[in-house]
Amino acid sequence: MKSSDALIRVRRLMINKKVGTFLICLGIASLLWVVHVLNRNYKYTILVPVKFLNLPSHKLIVGELPERLSVDIKANGLKLLFISMRKNLPEMVIDFNLLKNNAKTQAYNINNSYFNLKQCINTDVEILKIRPDTLFFSNSKWHSKLLPVKPDLKINCVEGFHVVTKPIINPAYVSVSGDSISLSKMDTVYTYYLNLKNVKENFLNTIALKKPYSNINYNVKDVQVSFNVDKLIETSIKVPIHIRNKDDKNVIKLLPSYTTITYLVAMKDFDNIHEDSFKAVVDYDLIKNKQKELPIEIIRSPEEIKISNISPSNITYLIYK
Repeated sequence: MKSSDALIRVRRLMINKKVGTFLICLGIASLLWVVHVLNRNYKYTILVPVKFLNLPSHKLIVGELPERLSVDIKANGLKLLFISMRKNLPEMVIDFNLLKNNAKTQAYNINNSYFNLKQCINTDVEILKIRPDTLFFSNSKWHSKLLPVKPDLKINCVEGFHVVTKPIINPAYVSVSGDSISLSKMDTVYTYYLNLKNVKENFLNTIALKKPYSNINYNVKDVQVSFNVDKLIETSIKVPIHIRNKDDKNVIKLLPSYTTITYLVAMKDFDNIHEDSFKAVVDYDLIKNKQKELPIEIIRSPEEIKISNISPSNITYLIYK
């Protein structure tokens, strides 16, 4: 029994040594393979964000200025590994004053001499191709004007929540450049359509600007849009009714002389709303025209509220001469 147990232990020890040796050899082989792979050169394409300076004055670009350039590069696997691990590459600046251009064709060439990719990826690589590598301009007369920006939004809030401020656009105006025909057709710059659902928090985001024509350019690519959202409560307030445009000495009694305004207000603004925050009026011209019922107009109300009902919305009157 003792000799058979010893034999089993010896066999197990030999098997463990073989397994350990195999794993060590496998690890060494894998390491050598990785080193070999990382030392080989490969082709790879990266998208580089760009910003252009000193654009040709009084010339129109044919098409659009690219926001990114597609660059084919060649480098060893280790360099490409580090490049691919970077999520966001920094923006490269390209100065038109440094680019070679053809005066006859109005073409500007982006070549390797003026494209310092090293400052963007912090490593030396071989640039194989840049796309687009040429930007074309025309001699058409260049015009520009300042236009307001309007967001194209559809907002659906969670039940009980409402948008409590008007959308704020930053910048509110953008400079639009292009040919006179295209610019004459534009009076507003719109953002791309955005459908917001189940909104219950304040909104702040960047939205790209929409171009109705390909031969126009903006001085910015996008704008920041924000608005506030809050949970609203419904309440009401009784306010007096005033007569607008009264120009004689007749004594007029309004029946009734008060109206009740029902409105929605954010909880944070509830204590700031008072009777003086509203002004309700009827028009005296309607009385002079002997109209029997006078519609009530709310000519002053806080921006923070949403009026849901006015009761009564029409009143009668008596004239004492």
